[in-house]
Amino acid sequence: MRTLPAACAAAAAMLALVAVGTGCASPRPQRPARTLASVASPAAPPAPASPGIPGDGIVGRVFTNPGLTVTGGSLYLRRSLSPARQDPPWMELARVDAATGAIVATNTFSPGAIGAPLAAAGSLWLTGSFSGHAMLLRLDPRTLMVTGELTIAPVNSGAEQSHIAYAGGSIWVDGSDELVRVSPATVAAELTIPLPGADTSDIGGSPDGGTLIVSEADSGDGTIQRRDPATGALLASHPMLGVIAPLIGGGVSAAGAWVSEPTGMLGYIERFSASSMTPQARTQINGSNGLHADVWGGVLWVRNQAAGPAQNYCADPATGRRRATLPLPDLGQDYLMAVTGGLIYYSVPASSGSAIRTVPVPAACG
Repeated sequence: MRTLPAACAAAAAMLALVAVGTGCASPRPQRPARTLASVASPAAPPAPASPGIPGDGIVGRVFTNPGLTVTGGSLYLRRSLSPARQDPPWMELARVDAATGAIVATNTFSPGAIGAPLAAAGSLWLTGSFSGHAMLLRLDPRTLMVTGELTIAPVNSGAEQSHIAYAGGSIWVDGSDELVRVSPATVAAELTIPLPGADTSDIGGSPDGGTLIVSEADSGDGTIQRRDPATGALLASHPMLGVIAPLIGGGVSAAGAWVSEPTGMLGYIERFSASSMTPQARTQINGSNGLHADVWGGVLWVRNQAAGPAQNYCADPATGRRRATLPLPDLGQDYLMAVTGGLIYYSVPASSGSAIRTVPVPAACG
């Protein structure tokens, strides 16, 4: 894993980073110290395929366990460089030119899972599980070099990966049974709020940073909550029952939040009022555990792999009213991954992984 050189860190004095070895780490008075070198790759990963090379295009290529995220106006690809059965895998993060599909920059991490990146406060933020701990990494959004890190919590059942939100001027991270507020400048834990008994959790913030939504559950019996974006104080909550904490995803706004709740063999999506955290009438959509709702570009995208046209469509983000079926060639297997630049990026099963392809966004989606 590449880290920011000490000379670059010194030039960026506003970040108040401390150089350690060949990397730069921030002081962490509330957490055990770990240097950036501790999560750097000790050797090249035993990958069956070469890492991403700047200039390579992602469309039409086959990847192992790919994930696409649009954040901060950029497109990022996560994928495994290891054989499918290797656990934990070597993971790579790549920045992709959304207009051409070409890889612009990459970074490879030590074995462990990494989550979806989030652009906030001038940096790119990433969670991962390395050497038995859930960690928060701060990256340069262009080069993907690591500029700071923080250990969040030990990895335990249901907490292999933390999630990130930006609200109230701070980075918020969930650690299964706790909520941590992190300084974007120093990558130091400023406040830790217990989530008693929780074995799963999730977190999301509105694009303007003014709304913070948290979910937590103990074996599925839990709540969805609105918390103060500056202090983390509980402002409103609603009981939930499923197999894990409700999945918040990218559906948070000042008015409401879309969540996905797996309940076992079945599942549903629903919009909750941000002020009261009560369900919004006539927004619940039932399906299987794979049903998800995300708001991207001001549009609600409903997706459920292999569920056909009935549960793969774009919709009104306030009401959930259907606008158009996703124009994917085979909705019995193709899966929506991301939407950006007027294109829908989707995956198609392949013999050695998943191939990434694109189609234009239907005009009816808006």
